[in-house]
Amino acid sequence: MIGLWIAKCISFILRWMGKSATSFPGKIALRLSPHLLDKLGSQLSRAIVITGTNGKTTTTRLLASMLKQEEPIATNAEGANLKQGILSALMEKTSWRGRLLVTTALLEIDEATLPQVASSLPIQLLVVTNIFRDQLDRYGELDTTLQKIREGAEQIQGTLLVNADDPLARFIGLHHKGQTLTYGFDNSMAREEDRQVMKDGAFCLECGHLLNYSGYFYGQLGVYNCPSCSFGRPDPDFVGSLDHHHLQIYNSQDQNKWTVPLPVKGLFNVDNVLAAVAAAHVCKLRIESMLKGLATYQAPTGRMQVFQTTPVSILNLIKNPAGCNGVLETICREGDAKVICLAINDEAADGRDVSWLWDADFELLANDESIVSIVTSGLRARDMAVRLKYAGYPVKQLYVETDFATALDKTLELANNMSIPSAFVMTTYTLVHLAAELLKERSDTNVEGAYHRASVS
Repeated sequence: MIGLWIAKCISFILRWMGKSATSFPGKIALRLSPHLLDKLGSQLSRAIVITGTNGKTTTTRLLASMLKQEEPIATNAEGANLKQGILSALMEKTSWRGRLLVTTALLEIDEATLPQVASSLPIQLLVVTNIFRDQLDRYGELDTTLQKIREGAEQIQGTLLVNADDPLARFIGLHHKGQTLTYGFDNSMAREEDRQVMKDGAFCLECGHLLNYSGYFYGQLGVYNCPSCSFGRPDPDFVGSLDHHHLQIYNSQDQNKWTVPLPVKGLFNVDNVLAAVAAAHVCKLRIESMLKGLATYQAPTGRMQVFQTTPVSILNLIKNPAGCNGVLETICREGDAKVICLAINDEAADGRDVSWLWDADFELLANDESIVSIVTSGLRARDMAVRLKYAGYPVKQLYVETDFATALDKTLELANNMSIPSAFVMTTYTLVHLAAELLKERSDTNVEGAYHRASVS
């Protein structure tokens, strides 16, 4: 109990100071009471867990907004997804006597953390969004991430909901001992790949043969099959198709079809909405709760977050090739002229290894004449500039400014001088909250008044 009391006091002080209390209180509690997560987890009736490389935070936030329409929940929807963040989320809903005040927890859990905490939680539903290479220094290659999620899934007796469009997530679902359900896009949305971009999971995990694709959605997600064995994309249990600004979802199990509004843009985010709505259906939420939850959804910091600076600034988090490519494609689809600030750090939370910059498709920027200038910043500002040079972006339109605040000012200045309507800011994790603060200071409205476009995280 002493760990809980001290951690709750720390949480109160941090929030009184206007700071985040999403992780540090849990870190202290774990040191003082190593088994506190087990004790609190045992009081839950159910835990719903979201894991995967991209889309965890957005999917969790979407599902949380829907679940809250029917019951109070404990959630780490701000994205603190390591063990200390999970415990902080539970302690927030715990009395001073150690009694959990909710029966349901919705938790985003980091892929490497999942096997460490799965046995401490009564996981009724585990959602696997996708699996891409991410933070090579921490996870290693793709096989390590895949194995961590499999180890976590082996510890649960509940339902596994996986992305059928991703052969890696599909492989995990095939080997789950409990019930497995799938979600995915309608085949009609798949397209031929017009760019030669490095893709993860190109080979069948059952036999090692190169997979055949009849079409792609994004990354390695698409309509695939193995020509050498029976492995292939199944017909998803929950099928999503775009209808203007709405998502049509067909449940092949009960033959029902319903339409929900899209509170976000971009194909990555449509996939996140599909995952969240499918999970809500598995959790037996009413359709009214789903619709109200989507209508009241508030996106997390740095997910194509728009600030009313002059000109307008759009902030997005990037952290790996697949997610970065999704942001780049979204930016390039914006027709107007634009200036971009690319800020890359290599702190522990960002990943020390920045070789992923060479796997991301920055050639998209070089081929887009609407991008009139790019400013690079952060600890690896020069590495980013070199990558852009090799991508073919004109050096005379490239600026390097290691001080991030100065880089933001330079970006806005360049856009203003050329009467450009918007500036895009892309940062790694340790800069995204600082970027939000700095852009808020330079805005006519505060961050709560900001709105959001497409996101991939």
